[in-house]
Amino acid sequence: MLHWPEMTTLLNSASTNSAILVVDDEPLARMEISEVVRQCGFEAWEAANTAEALSMLEQAGNHFIGLITDINMPGTRNGVMLANHVRFMWPHISIVVVSAARKPMEGELPSQVSFLSKPFPPGKLVAVLQSSG
Repeated sequence: MLHWPEMTTLLNSASTNSAILVVDDEPLARMEISEVVRQCGFEAWEAANTAEALSMLEQAGNHFIGLITDINMPGTRNGVMLANHVRFMWPHISIVVVSAARKPMEGELPSQVSFLSKPFPPGKLVAVLQSSG
């Protein structure tokens, strides 16, 4: 199990029936982000693409309080499209978009969405989760 000094403080908003959906087509990146989410006291659900993510959201959208998605995804929908769809359908979900490949253009993401460039230190993700929680 990974351990970072930043993980010692659990988020006040974490509870047993609140989850964050982590969407990334790279398995190792998805697992590392999910581990940070778990160490913050949240349940982490994982999806390898936007189709999987949307299926999970359609079945349990009210269970999720957060979404962390990569921009580049296989298939017809990328993380930007997913973020916009989630903001419209489930406005209660906090959204963090990540990418190593590119930064989103002005106005490409919905309002109140955080962006992190990969690679980022776990503490930076923790800070973003704390500020949106």
